[in-house]
Amino acid sequence: MKPRSMLPNSMAALLVATLVTTPAGAFSLSGRYEGFVACDSTTAGDAQSWGRTIEVLIFQSESELSVEYRYTDEAELGPEYTLYGGETTTSADGAVVSAYFNACDASFPALELVRMFPSSTTSDPFSFTADSIWVSDEVPNLPGLTVQSCRWSMRRVSSEAPTVRTCPAH
Repeated sequence: MKPRSMLPNSMAALLVATLVTTPAGAFSLSGRYEGFVACDSTTAGDAQSWGRTIEVLIFQSESELSVEYRYTDEAELGPEYTLYGGETTTSADGAVVSAYFNACDASFPALELVRMFPSSTTSDPFSFTADSIWVSDEVPNLPGLTVQSCRWSMRRVSSEAPTVRTCPAH
């Protein structure tokens, strides 16, 4: 009788161990979020602070994000939005998620980068905070350069994957 190779049994044991230790489903940021953004802003040297209630829609495909930021204009001009594209990363154990996204289609030319701080994937409901830096010298009805630093505080109200427009191709 020839000795049997241990490789097939070892591979089977490794496969079983992998299946047991791999999370049933990877965490996704997809969903609808409600929250608040508070900003410090300087336009042409004049400082001010402001805040507003916002809604954020996130669609995640693997590590890529499509994000839509919505609010209703205080001047009753109707809804405003900004689209973002970015990426997410999750810790090896799946317990922590973080991301970045940058604006790609605002209603006027501006640059913005948002950093989502590491957040626990086990919080229920899931929530996150983020910081953004926003810059434009083409804000309608405002002369000069505007620079804003904002803090986002968001809570997921639905984990259903929304339909989110994607950033235009460059």
